[in-house]
Amino acid sequence: MKLFTTISVIAICFTVAPQQRPTVESPNGRCSTPADDHAIASIADVWKDGYNQGDAARVAALYSADAYYLTQHFADGIVHPRSMIQAYVQRGIDARYHVDSIETLTTYCSAGFAYAITRYHSTNAGQTAMGVNLVVLRKIGGRWLIVAHESAVPDPVTAIQNLAPTAD
Repeated sequence: MKLFTTISVIAICFTVAPQQRPTVESPNGRCSTPADDHAIASIADVWKDGYNQGDAARVAALYSADAYYLTQHFADGIVHPRSMIQAYVQRGIDARYHVDSIETLTTYCSAGFAYAITRYHSTNAGQTAMGVNLVVLRKIGGRWLIVAHESAVPDPVTAIQNLAPTAD
């Protein structure tokens, strides 16, 4: 129930009526203030560097205390709160997994919330993988923190290879 409430609050915050929104959004999908856009985009670099340097605490510090991490690599799919996210990250570090790159594809800000969509490449036990992330952030105490993070790794065997646009 708590996860549903958190996601509902996030959805409501992104659908605030236009007259109530502060001017922190941009029509090009980026944050209107370069400082916010840079801060949000740089989280991916800090995440990758902390992970590859074996510093799970540094990675966990990017998350709010009550953050959620949704992943197919954990038995029930939900890692919560930050202390458990740190333990989850530590497991990957201990397995000697490596994040080769994280590319921020887009960011968006509105009313103290933001999201970033990223694509990453990793090497895990000698196998390369590609995955995508949806990272939802909230500005807390003047700092952007991750409140929800969903990671997905497409299965190349079963994934649809091409999509053709459909007529609406």
